[in-house]
Amino acid sequence: MHVSYPPPVNAAPNYGQPPRKNRAGLVIVLLVVLLVGVIGAGGFLAYRLVSDKFNNSSTPDPATAPVSSPTPKRSVPVQPTRPVQPRTTKPTVVKPPVTKPPATTPAGSAPELAARFVAQLNANNSTGAAALACQSSKQLVPLLMGQFLRPPTRLTTGTLIAQSITFVMPVSGTTKGSSVTGVIVMHKIAPEPLCVRAFTITPG
Repeated sequence: MHVSYPPPVNAAPNYGQPPRKNRAGLVIVLLVVLLVGVIGAGGFLAYRLVSDKFNNSSTPDPATAPVSSPTPKRSVPVQPTRPVQPRTTKPTVVKPPVTKPPATTPAGSAPELAARFVAQLNANNSTGAAALACQSSKQLVPLLMGQFLRPPTRLTTGTLIAQSITFVMPVSGTTKGSSVTGVIVMHKIAPEPLCVRAFTITPG
């Protein structure tokens, strides 16, 4: 069924005028561009928010970050040190100079034999004097004592005179109050040991 509407009243015909432009399409394009711009700005803003939030959440806050306790180090046992003892310095001991005692007459030497013989003469001991005499003079010595000595006798020895096998010892002193001098003659002839061969006493 075709319905026809009557033409508008007083509508003038548009003969000879350019057709009116349709602006609906331009408005739609502008709206689409504006919408794209808004969506893009919103997306960029959302991206920035999400990125900042992610960075903030990934970086721990030093104030709220859990403090990790340091790993305890293994303690090394310390060897006890020995106490240092003070070093004591010993006082320097000054040793006195060693003085050698005077050389003693060795037993069996001529001075020792002469001293022993003089001791028997001072004691008027003819037996003891004869024991120190050589084998050939054991009877001569008591005779000489009876000839030269009269108690009391005080004789001393002097400085020995030695010659190879013969030793002469000077003597001096008193006998019966009279000053006398003399010599004791000793021999060392093998196989006999050192012995008194003879002696002489003369008034001093």
